[in-house]
Amino acid sequence: MSSSSSTYTIRAVAAFSRALLRYGCRKVTVRNLDRFLSHLHSPDRLSSRTGLLTYANHISVLDEPTIWGALPASTFHNPSTVRWTLGASDIMFTNPLLSRFFRNGQCIETHRGGGIYQTAIDEAIAKLGGGNWVHLFPEGYVNVSTSTRLRRFKWGISRMILEAEKLPTVVPIWITGFDRLMPEPRDKPKWLPRFGADVTITFGEPITQSLEPVVAAIKASGGVAPDELLPESLRTAAQLDSIAEGQNDRSIPNQVATAWNTSTLIRTQGKESLNLALARSQLAALLRHHLGLVGIEQRRADGYDKPEEDGTLVHTESLRHPKQHAQNNVLRDGERKKVGV
Repeated sequence: MSSSSSTYTIRAVAAFSRALLRYGCRKVTVRNLDRFLSHLHSPDRLSSRTGLLTYANHISVLDEPTIWGALPASTFHNPSTVRWTLGASDIMFTNPLLSRFFRNGQCIETHRGGGIYQTAIDEAIAKLGGGNWVHLFPEGYVNVSTSTRLRRFKWGISRMILEAEKLPTVVPIWITGFDRLMPEPRDKPKWLPRFGADVTITFGEPITQSLEPVVAAIKASGGVAPDELLPESLRTAAQLDSIAEGQNDRSIPNQVATAWNTSTLIRTQGKESLNLALARSQLAALLRHHLGLVGIEQRRADGYDKPEEDGTLVHTESLRHPKQHAQNNVLRDGERKKVGV
C-alpha cells in the first residue's frame, strides 16, 4: 500500500463492512469463500505476478465495499492481497474530502463516458500486470430495475483482459439482497442502510481456462474468436435467431454487438477497427454469460423452483425503454432526479 493513511482507511472500511454484515443483516450466506481465498493467497499466482480480476453484478450503492466484509480480517493486513476497485468519478470523487478518502481506499477514478482508453483502464491493466487484485462492476452502474437480469457489460473489462501482461485469474461473483440495504428510491435518511436484509455472496469458480482459448484467438486474428469456442447461446446462429424473434432489447441485450451498431459507435468515437471492437463485445458477452451462470448456481442453492429465470430486485425504476415505464408504474429518469433519487 502507498501510505499509512491508505492502510488505516482500508482497515477501517473493512471493519465497517464486517460490522454491517454481522449486525445490520438478518442473515448472511457466503458460498465458496475458501476456494476464492485459495486463489487470492495462491503462492503460485503471487510468485508469477499473475493478476486477480474479480467482477460482480451491481444492485446497490453498498455493494462495494460491503461484500468484502465476508473476507477474514487478516486479508486486509496483507498488502499483496488488497484490491483496487474502479469507481465512478461523478459519485466518488466530486468532493475533495471524499476524493481523498476513496483514493486512500485504493479506488481508481473512472470517468463515466470516458471510454475504454481512459487512464483508469490503463492503471487497472498495470495493476494486473504487477500481480495485483482488481475488482469492478462491468455493468457500469447500479441496476435499479426490478429484475436481476444483467445489463450489457462495458468493454473496458475486455480491454483489461486482452492487454494485461498475463491472462489474470478471473473470478465472477454473484450477490443478492444488497438492494434491500440501499433500495432506490428510499425515504430519508437516505444515507442510512435499511437493516434486516438477507444477503448472499457466491464466489464463482475461476473462468480463466474458458477465457484462454477465446483470448488467444482474438489476439491472433485481431478480430472475433471462432463460434466453436463460445457457448451455444453466444454463437452467430443463436444471435440471428434472437434478433429475428425480436429479443434484442438494446437496453439489456442478450447478444454481442452487431456489426451495424458497433460501426455506428466507432464512427462516433473513433479509435479502433470494427473487428477488434466486435471482439471486445464478444469477450464482454462471454464474461456476462459466466456471471449469469453463477447467478443460476446461487438460485439453485437457494431452492428456487426455476433457477434459470431471473430473480427480482426491490428497486422501482425500470431500465427498459422509456415507453414501458408507465406500464410498470415506475419512475422515469427525469422524475427520479426530481425526487432526489
